Amino acid sequence: MYNGNELLLEETEAEEGTLPLPKATLHSLPVEIMLHIFSHLEIKPYLFSRGVCKEWQHLLPLADIHPVRRRLVELYLKMVNTPNFIDTRTWIVDNLQPFDRQAYIDTLLSQYPAIPEEFRVWLLEWPEKATVNCIWPGLPLVACIDFRPSRRCGVNWVAYKMHSPQLLAPVYRQRTPFAKFVPGLLIWRQGISTEWLIFDKDEPELFGCVYVTNRLENEKPAVIPHERQKIPDYDDDEPSSGSEDEDGEFRAELSSGLVITDDVDSEGYLNVPYPDWISFLERCWDKNARTLQYNEEHRYLDDRVIAKSDMGPEFNSFYESRLPAFPWISRELCTEYLANN
Repeated sequence: MYNGNELLLEETEAEEGTLPLPKATLHSLPVEIMLHIFSHLEIKPYLFSRGVCKEWQHLLPLADIHPVRRRLVELYLKMVNTPNFIDTRTWIVDNLQPFDRQAYIDTLLSQYPAIPEEFRVWLLEWPEKATVNCIWPGLPLVACIDFRPSRRCGVNWVAYKMHSPQLLAPVYRQRTPFAKFVPGLLIWRQGISTEWLIFDKDEPELFGCVYVTNRLENEKPAVIPHERQKIPDYDDDEPSSGSEDEDGEFRAELSSGLVITDDVDSEGYLNVPYPDWISFLERCWDKNARTLQYNEEHRYLDDRVIAKSDMGPEFNSFYESRLPAFPWISRELCTEYLANN
């Protein structure tokens, strides 16, 4: 004989068997919730999600993702949609080495308490196989002379001590009463040019900028220019010559001896710093993509491994295989370089 509770239980089980509840899936969620979920995705999951279905591919661009992530996603899509993109990947994929991304950031923060946001997000989230122009801590620190689209000539200094990176101390406002060292991460050195990412939060016009010092413009490798050189007015009849360097950058030399590159802003200033890390990467990719337009056989030599004893530091050294500045943590011992060099 059934009691009331048993009868009620039987009726409930029968109802559940007759009217099964629908299973909830991601696709059944309201669009607003889907967009909220998408807005929290990091770069790799965001890119992977584009391949799930056409609905997600349509919704993902509508998600309110972090503006730095948005710019990096746009750069990634621009790269992979470049014709013959795969030709720029061969050496990179073959030479990638694992490293602890968070430890790299933490080590930089142990030397200086602020890090540019664009660089932080890039380092933590960027797909390593999509490395731009071989600039990556997980690639070898070697001197390269290679003109194939998969390589970049010079030295990948961002890989220096990749498990414990070191901030250096280039000089700002040298030979002025306000001369000072600024914390900088050495990115790349190539013959005449040296690339720095500046970390100095006390100098808003510097923090997060990428400076490319250029010997042809009478700049020194470890001195961050505080006044940009402006192209003087010159007569169209003045004789000049032009050429394109190994990075595809146009250079014109006037008879006056002034060298003009295509890194000129709208007001006519030479060698203007990149306002942030992503702008710098975008420019690097444009140069890399330019090499894909040429089908001739590219010249290359074997990479040269750099001995630790040859790395320096040697202040303002023009050798691309040497550190051109002293460690940030040792700057107080090097104050004579603020004014005397």
